[in-house]
Amino acid sequence: MHNYETVSEAINDLIKRGYKHDFNIHLEEECLVCNKTMTQLSPDDFEIDETYRFEGNTDPGDEMILFAISSKKHRIKGTLLNAYGLYSDSAATKIVEKLENHITTIKPLKRAEYLKALSREHHHGLLLCWKIKTGFSKGVSVERMKLYLDWFFKNHLQPHFEMEEKYIFPILGNENVLIKQAVEEHKIITALFCNTSQVEISIKQIQVDLEKHIRFEERVLFDKIQNAASPENMDVIKKLHSSEKFIDNTSDVFWE
Repeated sequence: MHNYETVSEAINDLIKRGYKHDFNIHLEEECLVCNKTMTQLSPDDFEIDETYRFEGNTDPGDEMILFAISSKKHRIKGTLLNAYGLYSDSAATKIVEKLENHITTIKPLKRAEYLKALSREHHHGLLLCWKIKTGFSKGVSVERMKLYLDWFFKNHLQPHFEMEEKYIFPILGNENVLIKQAVEEHKIITALFCNTSQVEISIKQIQVDLEKHIRFEERVLFDKIQNAASPENMDVIKKLHSSEKFIDNTSDVFWE
């Protein structure tokens, strides 16, 4: 097992060692899916070669887990990055059980203290993507989901974007190519939440784009910011962005 200080360091080294593909969990089919080749791996088709745990908070539910996956059957190797606990309500499935069996003994890698609150917010963003996916699988009306999404955007995502753009992104500079990408993705995601003419299409695209954006920030951008931040930057962010418990809107829990 290697010792990595950051998520991007781990992923970059794994890519060099042949883990070039990006996997996601497909709960309905109980398999992993390669985003590039669309190869599906059942629980018996792959092995978990290495596991790395990145600390987000003292609550394990706010941590990110990186798996190095290989399949001799399909001759494919890649990585899976997930929020720990994201699929906890489906823990009885074979795919989740296999993954979680490799988590408990892994020491977490640390996220900088001043970024932990933002990483926790990323966790809730990933949960939103899961709620959307579950809503569609249950046949929930887009009107019900839209009400929840509007609340989430106004109370959580929009303030999160504003915080990042005003205080976090300037650490690398607004002309940095990664910052430009993050800001552009903020604009695209915001437009999707505000779209009222093609609601179903927009909600489905939110699930895809928001998850991709969060993984980009956690895998790449935050590591760069963490390495570049000065003590003064850290103090300012700590004071401006205090840790607050997430209070969900439970007036219509359409995902249950």
